[in-house]
Formats: sequence, structure tokens, C-alpha cells
Amino acid sequence: MNPLMHRRVRNLFVEVGLTATYTIQSLVWTDSGDLADRFIVFRPNGGSNIDRDIGAEYYVLVDIITARNAGEAAKSEADVQAIIDYIQRNPLSDPCVGQITNMGGVPSPVQTTEGRLVWRLQFACLYGE
Repeated sequence: MNPLMHRRVRNLFVEVGLTATYTIQSLVWTDSGDLADRFIVFRPNGGSNIDRDIGAEYYVLVDIITARNAGEAAKSEADVQAIIDYIQRNPLSDPCVGQITNMGGVPSPVQTTEGRLVWRLQFACLYGE
């Protein structure tokens, strides 16, 4: 059995080095309480119907959550752009993910009550066996 798609996307991001300075989490963000920690959270977000012997689209949310210190906004913005650039250049880089595409571009970040920025990226993965 294949892992769920959000875990496959996580594995891809880890393998290519897009998560190097982040604490990786799945499904729910759990804050460590240390404002210097950075997080990346992978979670499913629906998709198209999944039928036997037909490809389907799987939607995956990837939240990039910054630390709270000087220069972090610019660093996280560069990290978000690096993720988008990698996916744009390599839409078929992992056979376990299939074709991965960014949906919606780069959204405005939202700020937590602690002053962290949260960038929520969404991807569509077209996969079928």
C-alpha cells in the first residue's frame, strides 16, 4: 500500500532539501513554544474522485511557519519561492507523487498571535496506477 499523498509530497520535499531548516509535521501544527523554531506542515486537502484503475487529483496543503525574529519574513519568502520554483521546474520528478502542480500561486501570509508568518501553499498531484 502506498503512503497517503501528503506523506509522499513530504518525502519528496525532504529528499530534495526543501525542508532543511524546518521541523516537519503532518496534519496539525504543534508549536514547540520556542519562537526560534520554524515548521513545515503537510496535510491532505481533498481532491477528485478516487476510482479503481483511473488517475485522480490529490490536493495537498503545505504550511510554512516562520520563526519570530529579524529577517525571518524575507527568509521564509525566499523558501516559499524556492518550493514554487522547484515544483515548476520538476513537475514529474517523483513517480510516487505523479505530476505535482502548484495551485493558486503564492498567497498572502497570515500572522499568528505570536508574530509568526504562515504561508499556506496548495499543490495538486495527478496520480494513478
